[in-house]
Amino acid sequence: MIKPVLTGLDMLEAEAFKSLQGHRVGLLCNHTAINRKREHLLDLALAAGVQVVALFAPEHGFQGKLDQPVASGVHEPTGLPIHSLYGHDKKPDPEVLAGLEAMVYDIADIGLRFYTYTTTMTHCLAACGEAGVPMWVLDRPNPIRGDVVEGPVLDKPFHALSAWHPIPLRHGLTSAELAAWANVKYGLKATLHTVPCVNWKRSMWFQETGLPWINPSPNIRNLRQAVLYPAIGTLESCKLSVGRGTGMPFEVFGAPWADDLRLAEALNEAQVSGMSFVPMQFVPYEREYVGEVCQGVYVVGEDWDSMQPVTAAVQIALVLQRLWPEEFGAERMWHLLGSTAAVEGIVALKPAEEIVAGWQEELRAAAAELHQYWVYE
Repeated sequence: MIKPVLTGLDMLEAEAFKSLQGHRVGLLCNHTAINRKREHLLDLALAAGVQVVALFAPEHGFQGKLDQPVASGVHEPTGLPIHSLYGHDKKPDPEVLAGLEAMVYDIADIGLRFYTYTTTMTHCLAACGEAGVPMWVLDRPNPIRGDVVEGPVLDKPFHALSAWHPIPLRHGLTSAELAAWANVKYGLKATLHTVPCVNWKRSMWFQETGLPWINPSPNIRNLRQAVLYPAIGTLESCKLSVGRGTGMPFEVFGAPWADDLRLAEALNEAQVSGMSFVPMQFVPYEREYVGEVCQGVYVVGEDWDSMQPVTAAVQIALVLQRLWPEEFGAERMWHLLGSTAAVEGIVALKPAEEIVAGWQEELRAAAAELHQYWVYE
């Protein structure tokens, strides 16, 4: 019988928040900071007598509903201040950390370099190191597995939340592992405490954990979308709708300038790893091409173990670049894919195998570096 997976929050709750008792505590979290019973970190901490004095919110806000810059505010049920780290400030100011004796981070991530939560975590870790405030990271499983590391290493930091860490696009780490790596990599010298998961194995997909799913952001609405996100989300900077503003973000993509029948045929001929494609038209109600009929495809990808989503992003981009080079805008992929050479290869229509081979040496070196911070087998 498989033992249930327990998160860092479950473990902290089991010890009645002992390590935080008697401290003035700030919580960097959002709606995903729940235990196995869907009870929230803030409610559990307050019930346990922890002196929570401030809240900090990442992209999408404390409730995870906003798809825009977020203003600071007040948590109405408790009157606690909420300091936004996705507005004017990306890193906590020393003034808002003054008086804190502990910072706790608990946010569900999906294991991709350009997902912004772990960059916000790193900025907070840096600020806590400078202010002498210890930081606790409550760990959660990597939902798309922790034993697969894939894609190019970021060429250079763009100093943007979605392009910060020099790691592979699909990095395989949990948040606590990434925090430990970042603390050393950037010389942050923060006092870092991590509370690991129990019974999680790196080879697990999220559905094998027994944990409740909660949408980590407004447009990742199920696990399937999280699995497809490294493939379809990587295309998002191009002149393309990736399904935002529809009921199927990252399960469909297309544009008014495309031809759905021609696109599906070409993608299926390309034998994209672990995926097939159905021609489809859709109309986004917000974001790119709002109110316009987009000619595109629905992505069928049921065999997750055979997928190589970052390779798939390259294969899909090559088809779009070959069919509609003026409209697609492949050069815009640099920000998310993270490799100048790979993007230049796509623009030049080099074979996908050659493009992917070009990042393997850096990938192996980066994977070996990250492996040193693995907590789980």
